[in-house]
Amino acid sequence: MDIRQRIGLLVPSSDTAIEVDLYRRLPERFTLHTARMHLEATTVAGEERMLEEEMDPAARRLAAVSPELVIFGCTSATALHGVEGDAAVARHVESVVGSPCMTVIQAVMEEIQRLSPRNVLLVTPYIEELNRRLRDTFLEAGLPVSGVVGMGLDSDLEIGAVAPEEIRRFVVRATRKATPLPDCVFVSCTTFRAFEVAEQLERELDIPLVSSNQCVFRAVLRFMKAE
Repeated sequence: MDIRQRIGLLVPSSDTAIEVDLYRRLPERFTLHTARMHLEATTVAGEERMLEEEMDPAARRLAAVSPELVIFGCTSATALHGVEGDAAVARHVESVVGSPCMTVIQAVMEEIQRLSPRNVLLVTPYIEELNRRLRDTFLEAGLPVSGVVGMGLDSDLEIGAVAPEEIRRFVVRATRKATPLPDCVFVSCTTFRAFEVAEQLERELDIPLVSSNQCVFRAVLRFMKAE
């Protein structure tokens, strides 16, 4: 019998990066199964509507493949209502799908806590209202956020169209201008192509740097005992 391990992925409808990032890197025995949630705009209102109207139907469709793990693949949406809001999304998806659910926020926080930084800079493609929600959730969790810098984009397709080299330049500028200087950088958003330049950025900045999809990838390997 050909035994494969099924990973479920709930993503905004306009996300163009996380599936590619994961499928390129996951071991061959893993299969990735995606259900999309319609997202009109990458704003607080747009993401609230996605959670309220789109999450349950997508989760029910995903339940049909009985995944061993579900990833809720949107960083900012589960950060809208703090640490408990993030946990509530995971619990709800678990109740609908019948499988464990991991959010991007959970994967990222686990990775940053492992690094024990003193000053974390958040770099995002987002508009200010989403940056504030993300920062507040990290601070609530006890992570030492020292600053947030965003590109001001409110469309997933625009975010996904930013080339990795442009992301690299933006992150380098933001980090070098930051006060205080960070000792860790988190690059947020699952449709932002930061994973492709994460290792290069870490070498260039000479401090730990993690991205949303990179953290999810590592957390999936740990959960599935595939490290």
